[in-house]
This record gives sequence, C-alpha cells and structure tokens, in this order.
Amino acid sequence: MANAVYMYRGKAKKNSWARWMVSRTMKQNKNNLISVVGKTGSGKTLSAISICEIMSEMDGVPFDVKTHVVFTLKELMDLINSGKLRRGSKIVCDEFQCSISAREFQSKANKVFNYVLSTFRHLNLTLFFCTPFETLLDKNTRKLFHARFETMSINKNNQTCRLKPRYIEYADFKAEPYRKQMIICFKDDKGSSKSRPLFYWDVPRPSKENEVIYEKMKVDFTTRLNKNISLELSNERSLADEHTEKIADRKPLTDKQDKVMRVLANIKESNRYEVASKKLGISLNAIHQNKTLAEKKGYNLEEFKENDD
Repeated sequence: MANAVYMYRGKAKKNSWARWMVSRTMKQNKNNLISVVGKTGSGKTLSAISICEIMSEMDGVPFDVKTHVVFTLKELMDLINSGKLRRGSKIVCDEFQCSISAREFQSKANKVFNYVLSTFRHLNLTLFFCTPFETLLDKNTRKLFHARFETMSINKNNQTCRLKPRYIEYADFKAEPYRKQMIICFKDDKGSSKSRPLFYWDVPRPSKENEVIYEKMKVDFTTRLNKNISLELSNERSLADEHTEKIADRKPLTDKQDKVMRVLANIKESNRYEVASKKLGISLNAIHQNKTLAEKKGYNLEEFKENDD
C-alpha cells in the first residue's frame, strides 16, 4: 500500500509535508485535499493559512488571503469558476458547516467535493478544509481526502501550532482509513542513507498582515451570518401562532358532536364509550361517528376535559 514519502538528496529540511504537497501539484500533476481537524480556537485556520504561505514561498504561486480563504460552499465554487486560480493555487475553507444545516451541508458538500476533485485534475490545486468534526462530511466524501491534519496544541512561547499530520488511505475491506505518518529519506552527516517517520509538525504562526486580514474577514462573515439568521427567525411563525391559526380555521361542532366530545372527555371508566352511550341515550355507533367527525374538524378530547376542582 502507498505511503507519503519525501526524498531529500542531502540532509533533511523542515516543512517536509509542505514540500510533499508542492511536489504533488507542481511535479506529479496531482492535487491535495486536506482536512484540518480540531476544536474551535485550536488554530486550524491560522495553521492552514501559514502552510499556504510556506508552500507559496516554495512554488512561487501567490497566496492571497482575501481571495483564497472562503467561508461557504458557494464562495468555493465561485472561486473555482472565477478564472483567478492557477496551477498550484491554495484554498482554505473555513468551517463551512456554520452557514448551513448539517443534513443539507452533507448533501451539498458531497456534490461540491466530487466536482472539485475532477476540476483539480487539470488545475492541480491544494484545498484545506477546516472543520471541528469530520463526521460533518459523509463517508464517501471523506474518502476523497488525501491527508488529515489534527491540531494538538499551541505553543505561545514559540508561536507555533503542533499538528499531527497523517496520510489517509482507505481499503474496501476496512471501515476506518489507514492513517500513516510521512516517511522522509535523507543523508546524514556521514553521507549514509537514513529514513524516519514524522510524528508531528510544528507550524509557525502566519504573517501578522494575513492574520489581521483573516480575522477581519471572519468577523464580517459572522456578522452577516448572524443578521441572516435573525432575519430568517423573524420571518418564521412560531408554533404557538400556527396552533392558534389552526384553531381559528376549524369548523364549528354540531350540538351532538360537542356533547359527545364533552361527555367522552370526562369519563374516567375504561368502558367510556358504553358509559357515554347510556348518558346520552344514543347508540355506540353514533358515539364513534360523532367523535370521528369532530376529530376531522381538528378537535381532540384533551381540550374538552374539565378540571377536578
């Protein structure tokens, strides 16, 4: 089975995962679809932005936070179809699930990511999908991802965020994916060939300029989202309003239907229909018919119950 391997001709260098992703897009005609997973405030999006900066220095393909960080599926599709992207471009998707319901998100995300992957074939893009939970994506969509970066901790002294990066590979006979460490091959000081796995990646904080721009974009998006939610809620009728409207729209009961409902509702014996029949002096069939007709008009026995004061 395949592994994420990066070969150095000489000594090993830092940011091997970034070098591996750049190699895939710029040399191997491939793409990168990466999930960045972690709790809110754990550094997911800032780490993704920083990695994009690092990759941009390596491949020379510009990364513009204002253009390449998106907050909704629509913004992602608009960017892909805008003609602004080039081979090696990077995109950061920031917690799309905030702007859409979970069920609707899964349905639309599956379509978008399948489309994105087919588009990646000729654009060779790198896409970071930042999310607190991978389960927000359905299983078939998760299978499209190439790697998973999980935020572990933030070192405030070094201004770094520690990621646990893993190469993802699915097998038909296994429900959960294989999560593999990257293997780097290099030469030691004596020129001997060595190899070792990479357990973690300490990603530096992004540039102050890009961080400030992103934070402003995030605030603007959240403000718009809150306003939209408030507007939707103000346009929705409450359940109480709907219930009141239904009651107002009901047809009135006939005298017999009203008597049957009131008597049935206040009989405590188990054989209430027989008791009601004797009290009202009508047949059991008439009791059932009048109750059924009243229920069809929207009435129920509960509203005819009298208090036992």
